[in-house]
Amino acid sequence: MEEKEELEKLVESKEKELIDYLKEMVRIPTFVPPGENYEKIVDWLIPVFEDFGFECERIEMPEDVYEERQKSSELRGKRVNLLATKDFGAEESVDIYTHLDVVPAGEGWSTPPFEPVIKDGRIYGRGVADSKGSVASLLMALRVMKKLNLESKYNLRVVLTTDEEMGLYSGLCFFADEGLLQGDYLLCMDGDNEGICVATNGVMNWEIKVYGKSCHSSAPFLGMNAIEKAMQVIEELGDLKREVESRESKAPCSPYMTEATGQKHTRPVFNVTMISGGVKENVIPSSCILRGDRRYIPEEAVEEVIKEFEDFLQRVKTKTKHGIELEVHCKPGFPPMFTNPDDEWVKRVQAAASDVFGHKDITGVQGGLDVGYAVQKTKQPVCAFGVGNWIESNAHGADENVRIRDLKDYVRFLVGLLC
Repeated sequence: MEEKEELEKLVESKEKELIDYLKEMVRIPTFVPPGENYEKIVDWLIPVFEDFGFECERIEMPEDVYEERQKSSELRGKRVNLLATKDFGAEESVDIYTHLDVVPAGEGWSTPPFEPVIKDGRIYGRGVADSKGSVASLLMALRVMKKLNLESKYNLRVVLTTDEEMGLYSGLCFFADEGLLQGDYLLCMDGDNEGICVATNGVMNWEIKVYGKSCHSSAPFLGMNAIEKAMQVIEELGDLKREVESRESKAPCSPYMTEATGQKHTRPVFNVTMISGGVKENVIPSSCILRGDRRYIPEEAVEEVIKEFEDFLQRVKTKTKHGIELEVHCKPGFPPMFTNPDDEWVKRVQAAASDVFGHKDITGVQGGLDVGYAVQKTKQPVCAFGVGNWIESNAHGADENVRIRDLKDYVRFLVGLLC
């Protein structure tokens, strides 16, 4: 009891240092695309970890690898990742992971996105919830452990990597391919703290190009309006959306998801999210491009998902009046993940989280994580449990924030889990 009280007092007394850790990282704009400042944030982190007795490696993904796997002209800069390890002489080891990249700031902020602001018990800034807040809490947990002379019961391998937000091939995927994930277990700090996440959906992005015939807009009968044809395709896609989203996984969803939607299990998702076409107001457009994503549950295979989509569009081409000429491209992203809820690692993470935050259920989420790719390679049991409530934190949105109390509680969770 005395040890726990000492931990409580120390965490409370280190609030300013915890916030300073987070402020320093947020001020380094690692938004992707383009992802230009990974080297800078890794160079800032290395001496901090070394002060806690870790051996650090700057691991750069070769340019030819990320160009081939990500295929994006928007990326610039070195893809520098960090592996920090410390041998405690334990029988088991754990990989502790999250990503250092954030999404671009976007519009609508009431505070500077890369100059953190504190108000009403929360800290605001891009990445504070997703997921630099978790990194700051980890640093403070290690600092507390050092101050209290607490030994970890696991050998620790901290993996902080790049490009998770690109959704295709991240630094973590590269680590998995290179055999750098060697822990008996994996803790993913990317996520919220609403539940112990053991399942995620896979992600497939898609693009449909609908063709028409251009002509002067005053005589549209001479051409074929690709945007109008695309509207017909969108209407037909509504049938596919209803069919896809009627399915469900065996993975339970979080309590707030159940409250918001009434569903008790995660489901696949189908979205049309982008549309572009036309060159000028008085020109009938010759093409229109639709884009979206398909989130598929662990029970679905990506090959079946692609075939279902392509078969559906083939029927659309012949079904609509006068036919529709189109082509489709599917780009699979991170695959789904699933860890047995009865796994010993899941129980340990759940116990440590529940001790600090109150009871935490085992859940799944409908989003995707690069951890899905990694554990398909490594077969590690994995739990995703991070800082804050993403709905309240508005992760990826304007005024992203996290409660300072949640940051401190996450320090307590990490110390409890590791020690």
